[in-house]
Amino acid sequence: MKSSTAIFDPKVEALIHEAIQNTPDGIGIFDPEDRLVFTNAALADVFSMSADQSIGLSFGDLIRHLYKVGGGINLETDDIEQWLHEAFKNRRSSSFRSFQTDTSDGRWLQLTEQLTDDGHMFVYFTDITEQKRVEAKLQGLSNKLKELAETDELTGLNNRRNFLYLAEKELRRCQRLGQRVALLLMDIDYFKQINDSYGHQQGDYVLRHISDELQKALREYDVLGRIGGEEFALLIPQVQSKRAFMIAERLREIVAAIVFDDPLAEVRVSISVGVASCATADEPINSLIGRADKALYEAKHSGRNCCKAAD
Repeated sequence: MKSSTAIFDPKVEALIHEAIQNTPDGIGIFDPEDRLVFTNAALADVFSMSADQSIGLSFGDLIRHLYKVGGGINLETDDIEQWLHEAFKNRRSSSFRSFQTDTSDGRWLQLTEQLTDDGHMFVYFTDITEQKRVEAKLQGLSNKLKELAETDELTGLNNRRNFLYLAEKELRRCQRLGQRVALLLMDIDYFKQINDSYGHQQGDYVLRHISDELQKALREYDVLGRIGGEEFALLIPQVQSKRAFMIAERLREIVAAIVFDDPLAEVRVSISVGVASCATADEPINSLIGRADKALYEAKHSGRNCCKAAD
């Protein structure tokens, strides 16, 4: 087989050189002693230098210059020598490395480093700013969809589905640790009369206000949700039954003390509460809810605006 040797036309070589110098992507070569021996304008710019200024400088000196003048790649450190010490642990640690970094002008770059057998390092970067923007937008949409799927749109509390999921999860955790758990079901008394007398818009206002007051009175790890039109559920971990009943009474008093704005300034609302403490080490959430619901039914038929405990 005949061997062939590629012969470049000088004009072609000149065009290739011009393309390398003018591309917005960064291209450079470091020698085995980590000195920059070739760079185009784009790569030199991330070190806040011109191509001519950067040739012959070591990677460490390029970074020190960048730290001194600012601009280019973001260096989030108050100690550049410590930063370089950590950087050198990864630099030339493998034959191929690719990572992302941001710049002081708000760009994101995907950097690639590749070592040759003789110790030279080819460096290449491409601008991925638009890709990062799209990713951030998609992540925001994903978070919004997740929020819509888990949150009651009116009150901002957990919706029924997410409450049941979180409550089951927390119940199982407490049962594994041998901790007591209580569940409260709360129903706004005569709520239909508010809707009928003042309209659903004012009824929504009442629901939001009560939700806010309940949320403010609870601990961060208590699980609160709106599980029906005017019905709320609360799982309280790490609580004895007597303490759970005291919490129910306190929440009832908080709601009874709410003063609404006009046209509801003269309206006073109350809640009835059913309280159930976890009876066994393996009681499922549906059983706990069922017992709290029976207690709530008893509270409703005992004059309302009161709390009743299951069993």
